[in-house]
Amino acid sequence: MMGSASVKTTMFSSMANISILNPKNKRHKKSIFADLLLTALIDAFSILVIFLLMSFSSSGEVLSMGKNMELPKAGLGIMLERHPIIKIEENKLFLEDKEIQQEQLVSEMMKLREQYKETHPHQEYPGIVTIQADRRLKYEQMNSIVLASGNAGFSEIKFAILMK
Repeated sequence: MMGSASVKTTMFSSMANISILNPKNKRHKKSIFADLLLTALIDAFSILVIFLLMSFSSSGEVLSMGKNMELPKAGLGIMLERHPIIKIEENKLFLEDKEIQQEQLVSEMMKLREQYKETHPHQEYPGIVTIQADRRLKYEQMNSIVLASGNAGFSEIKFAILMK
């Protein structure tokens, strides 16, 4: 009996030394290198997230400009908000990126007003429009668009500009 007890003790003690789940000897100690590598990855992902949050604005892209378009420059201005956009580019008139004729401008803007009232039934209509035009556009062309906007009920007209 005594001999079998000593065999069991040596057998369990030798298995305990090679156990991966509960190591008791020093050679299965956790590596510091793995901790440092994980910390560096967390730092890199944090920097990436902060960069992406800072580079993308929450308002999104409001204007799309052609190659030949030069917006006027101004010293004072405010951040552009999302409103209906009238764009004049290469002698073509666009309302919300849809090409229209000058004679259709008032009726198309009235449709935009009605769509706004349907989608926002409990809000007062703001009546704001943004005009995006080349700085070299003649006054007569710009004036006809401003008058058409006023006739369609858009009382506040904003112009897209570049800050100096």
